[in-house]
Amino acid sequence: MQLHEVDVIKELFSVREVNEALTEGWRIVAVVSAVDGGDHPVACYVLGRKAEKPPVNISAAALAKANEGL
Repeated sequence: MQLHEVDVIKELFSVREVNEALTEGWRIVAVVSAVDGGDHPVACYVLGRKAEKPPVNISAAALAKANEGL
Protein backbone atom coordinates (compact mmCIF):
# COMPACT_ATOMS: atom_id res chain seq x y z
CA MET A 1 0.00 0.00 0.00
CA GLN A 2 1.36 3.40 -0.99
CA LEU A 3 0.84 6.44 1.25
CA HIS A 4 -1.38 8.18 -1.31
CA GLU A 5 -3.74 5.17 -1.09
CA VAL A 6 -4.23 5.53 2.69
CA ASP A 7 -7.43 7.20 3.91
CA VAL A 8 -7.33 6.11 7.57
CA ILE A 9 -4.32 5.45 9.83
CA LYS A 10 -3.79 4.16 13.33
CA GLU A 11 -0.83 3.34 15.58
CA LEU A 12 -0.65 0.08 17.50
CA PHE A 13 1.90 -1.18 20.01
CA SER A 14 0.74 -4.76 20.55
CA VAL A 15 1.61 -7.58 18.15
CA ARG A 16 -1.73 -9.22 18.97
CA GLU A 17 -3.61 -6.04 18.00
CA VAL A 18 -1.56 -5.70 14.82
CA ASN A 19 -2.31 -9.29 13.77
CA GLU A 20 -6.01 -8.73 14.46
CA ALA A 21 -6.01 -5.52 12.40
CA LEU A 22 -4.27 -7.29 9.52
CA THR A 23 -7.06 -9.87 9.39
CA GLU A 24 -9.55 -6.96 9.22
CA GLY A 25 -7.90 -5.54 6.09
CA TRP A 26 -5.45 -3.04 7.58
CA ARG A 27 -1.95 -2.89 6.06
CA ILE A 28 1.34 -2.06 7.76
CA VAL A 29 2.57 1.30 6.46
CA ALA A 30 5.58 1.69 8.78
CA VAL A 31 7.23 0.33 11.90
CA VAL A 32 9.00 2.99 13.98
CA SER A 33 10.72 3.24 17.34
CA ALA A 34 8.83 4.79 20.23
CA VAL A 35 9.03 4.86 24.02
CA ASP A 36 6.39 3.77 26.52
CA GLY A 37 5.43 5.66 29.69
CA GLY A 38 8.51 4.34 31.49
CA ASP A 39 10.90 5.48 28.73
CA HIS A 40 11.38 1.89 27.52
CA PRO A 41 11.82 1.45 23.76
CA VAL A 42 8.89 -0.19 21.98
CA ALA A 43 7.87 -0.79 18.38
CA CYS A 44 5.08 1.39 17.03
CA TYR A 45 3.19 -0.14 14.11
CA VAL A 46 1.55 2.38 11.79
CA LEU A 47 -1.34 0.79 9.90
CA GLY A 48 -3.42 2.19 7.08
CA ARG A 49 -6.45 1.31 4.99
CA LYS A 50 -8.85 2.77 2.51
CA ALA A 51 -11.95 4.41 3.95
CA GLU A 52 -15.06 2.25 3.95
CA LYS A 53 -17.50 3.77 1.51
CA PRO A 54 -21.17 2.87 1.53
CA PRO A 55 -22.42 1.14 -1.61
CA VAL A 56 -24.20 3.33 -4.12
CA ASN A 57 -27.84 2.38 -4.54
CA ILE A 58 -29.25 3.33 -7.91
CA SER A 59 -32.52 2.12 -9.36
CA ALA A 60 -32.71 0.37 -12.71
CA ALA A 61 -34.85 3.25 -14.03
CA ALA A 62 -32.28 5.85 -12.98
CA LEU A 63 -29.49 3.80 -14.54
CA ALA A 64 -31.42 3.44 -17.80
CA LYS A 65 -32.10 7.18 -17.89
CA ALA A 66 -28.42 7.96 -17.26
CA ASN A 67 -27.44 5.69 -20.16
CA GLU A 68 -29.85 7.29 -22.66
CA GLY A 69 -28.03 8.87 -25.55
CA LEU A 70 -24.74 7.05 -25.02
